[in-house]
Amino acid sequence: MNSPSRDAKSEFERIIDDAILSAYGKVDFERKMLGDTIKYASSEFGDLSCSISFALARSLRKDPRKIAAEIAKHAKAGRLVAEIGAESGYINARLDRASYGSAVIERIAAMKKDYGRSEIGKGHRVFVESPSVNPNKPWHVGHLRNAILGSVISNLLEFCSYDVERENYIDDLGLQVAESVWGYMHMGNEPDKKFDTWLGEQYVMVNKRMSEKAAVKEEINHLVKRMEAGGTDEAKTAREIAEKCVAAQYETASMYGICHDILVWESDIVSEKLLEKALSVADKAGMLEKPKEGKYAGCVTINLDKVKELAKDFENPLEDTKVLVRSNGTATYVAKDFAFHMWKFGIIEDTFKYRTFIRKQVDGGELRTTSPSGERKRLGPADSVINIIDDRQRYPQLILKAAFKLLGYPEISSSIVHLSYGTVGVSGGSLSGRKGGWMGEDGRSYTADYLLEEVSKKAAEIVGNSKKVTDTSKVGEIARAIALGAIKFDFVSVAPEKDMLFSWERALKFEGDTGPYCIYTYARATRLLEKAGPAEHKLVEKDYSALGAGEFAVIKLLSVADEMVEKACRERRPNILTDYLLELCTAFSKFYEAVPVIGSGEAERARLAVVSSTRQTIGNMLLLLGIKPLERM
Repeated sequence: MNSPSRDAKSEFERIIDDAILSAYGKVDFERKMLGDTIKYASSEFGDLSCSISFALARSLRKDPRKIAAEIAKHAKAGRLVAEIGAESGYINARLDRASYGSAVIERIAAMKKDYGRSEIGKGHRVFVESPSVNPNKPWHVGHLRNAILGSVISNLLEFCSYDVERENYIDDLGLQVAESVWGYMHMGNEPDKKFDTWLGEQYVMVNKRMSEKAAVKEEINHLVKRMEAGGTDEAKTAREIAEKCVAAQYETASMYGICHDILVWESDIVSEKLLEKALSVADKAGMLEKPKEGKYAGCVTINLDKVKELAKDFENPLEDTKVLVRSNGTATYVAKDFAFHMWKFGIIEDTFKYRTFIRKQVDGGELRTTSPSGERKRLGPADSVINIIDDRQRYPQLILKAAFKLLGYPEISSSIVHLSYGTVGVSGGSLSGRKGGWMGEDGRSYTADYLLEEVSKKAAEIVGNSKKVTDTSKVGEIARAIALGAIKFDFVSVAPEKDMLFSWERALKFEGDTGPYCIYTYARATRLLEKAGPAEHKLVEKDYSALGAGEFAVIKLLSVADEMVEKACRERRPNILTDYLLELCTAFSKFYEAVPVIGSGEAERARLAVVSSTRQTIGNMLLLLGIKPLERM
């Protein structure tokens, strides 16, 4: 999709290409390389910069500085590119403020909420799996980071025209759930608080009792088998408890504005015999081995030595053989995940039944779930999959990719993306669900619920005492929005793979690299436009000619919104978007504080257009981050 930014770079590329031909005749170099050497510039020398002279130096046997000067001498300005010069071997260009400013502002005015949208994903279906929390505890802040990343990345994909399905995988057959079922059956089943929190606290007590009494451990191990058998009273009880817990977890999700399209339950995967179907497909493909003697006798395995030739990232596997099914007939995590992904990509027919789990989420959409009963309704398989799982699962995810290569689906192997994320720190406690670290040894809780509650209280104090907040009648509403914005912005502003430490004192500041700063900038622009009153948007060339250096710096940032969105989407790094948003808000604040807007004579109409365009772009970017823009503060 064309944009003023891309148009300007294309025009500059054509100008330089023609200038090279005029200066040196036909020169042997790849034309694609020319475009790659054009970058945005923020120096005193220009708005765009080209380094092609350094690439041409060898073939022309000349100093890059002389080549750049010669090319600049032959270059002719275009519609958007006004001035061309050379400095230290670089060819620099200045954009025409009137024509470029007009193109950018008119585009934003025309596209409104769609400004920044891209079509790079059109026709491509992608499943995003997140956060996949065990159904026996509340979300802690680590789960919350996973869920927020999944939500924002899904937003980015949709804004780039991908067909996105947001999935939440529920492992309701594991040992942890069995411990909670045992506790429910033996320690009480009358919760005195939010169900997921109550169940999580009980789970911690059961885990302690299991470590102290062998008989309890034996009972729970027996319970696991009864649950996995399906159709038993224990299996039904487990599903009922798990569904209550997941419903409570979605109360948390709702508070954070996080929604999904589908829940997939491991118990349904077992009942639909996905693993058996997957192993049958794999066996027919000849990828399974069944040793009769030695270490792996009686197991079903795959040979990872074969993958060394197929996957560069698997050159040094931790083991030569990977077990899919143990000798006692139980499947490993990798085997189950392999079957699940065969379903995702449509290799295994979808025989699941579906029903409604939540009729209307905060986004207005329905949450469907796989179920023992319901209708068979599926929209189709994925073209690619993004699994948001912490770094401890890196090796199993590599095994999964290797398994699809061995199965004969290299294109699927390369379409499985593991988005790894680092740990979340909160001063004073660990985040181990088994040890109950989320309960907090210091008396505090590290659940997502508690985080929002506490940050909202802090925000209310700050908002109530802030001179920046003028709408005192809505302090509670504003504080809640500020708290959510602070948490979400902070959680995605750190690169996913890095560990992070959340500090509400820092995250709630109205100055600096925070969500509240961006929300305040949006409200500030809104207030200015309201003060100016209704005005016709349509400007003439003379209006744009009045643009100064400060507002043009803002316009240049506005012009690359779609490129920043695409970059954040392709690289699956929401922090690219937060960095861009902060840069835009900072440039706008500098412009706003440096020159008057209302009452600025001939420049007023153009400056108001810049304010309006900035407000729209900030609002669009905040919504992509799942943050509500505030009209007033």
